[in-house]
Amino acid sequence: MNKKKDGVPFDQRVRKAYKRIERDQFARYNKMPTDQDWTNVWPTYSMFKQSAVPLPVRQGFVKNLSENEGLPPEKYGNVELIKIPNFLHLTPPHIKKQCAAIKKFCTPWPKELKTDQDCETHFPVEITSSTYIYDGPNIRDDRARVVTLKIKLSSLDLDKRAYNKFIKLAQNRYDPSTDTLTIIADRCPYRNQNEDYANYLLTTLYLESKQCEDWESEITEEDMLEFKWEHSKSKQNILNTVSKIENLTDTQKAADLKEVKDYKENLTKIFNQGENDLNLSEYKQSVLNILKIKTA
Repeated sequence: MNKKKDGVPFDQRVRKAYKRIERDQFARYNKMPTDQDWTNVWPTYSMFKQSAVPLPVRQGFVKNLSENEGLPPEKYGNVELIKIPNFLHLTPPHIKKQCAAIKKFCTPWPKELKTDQDCETHFPVEITSSTYIYDGPNIRDDRARVVTLKIKLSSLDLDKRAYNKFIKLAQNRYDPSTDTLTIIADRCPYRNQNEDYANYLLTTLYLESKQCEDWESEITEEDMLEFKWEHSKSKQNILNTVSKIENLTDTQKAADLKEVKDYKENLTKIFNQGENDLNLSEYKQSVLNILKIKTA
């Protein structure tokens, strides 16, 4: 049963339509010309001002379609637009004007740094960090603290012993294909602290690799990072074998033979590059040549 109000049943009542009017008739954007200089309206960073922005910006959450006709709240008196950072002060005209202002303080690019190779020679250390900008209650991001330091070992003043020791200490942080050391620091809460820590690790690795301990003189063939023909047992064994086959009394003459040089090169590839079909095939052929075995 429908109840009446003012003599009209509820199911027959007509919803009143209200005419939308401008809430801020004296706002600044109502007086702005279309060709004005926006850098004069919004010169620096500032919170959002609905009276100065001539755009129908909306921000907020609506629970259902019946609330505000399903549209986010408009800019007038919108607290959500004040909460978040805006970039109205970083439009292309702003950036162009700011670059023109600081241009007088810039110096010409150094003539000595014409190529990327020149930059790597004079500035071997590369430090990379990231800045994250997003909409949220806090502008800080934990990922921004991560710092990555890269440097090529060839740019460091290291002899062969210190070079190998440096690689041993760096472990998986060193990439032999590019000769690059990569240090990622993310233990500290702030970026500057992680950058200092990465520089500290690089300095420690360098000084420790330069220092020679007494026990390092006892290093064996198994401890070496790569195969060295001159210090290997394979060299003496193959020279003795070739000397018996060729009836040579001087092992130096055996070392000068083409078959021995090929065997040396192929054996070095097996140890340093790893086993693959090509390396194994070449090594097999060099052994057959030394033993003077002909294959069909």
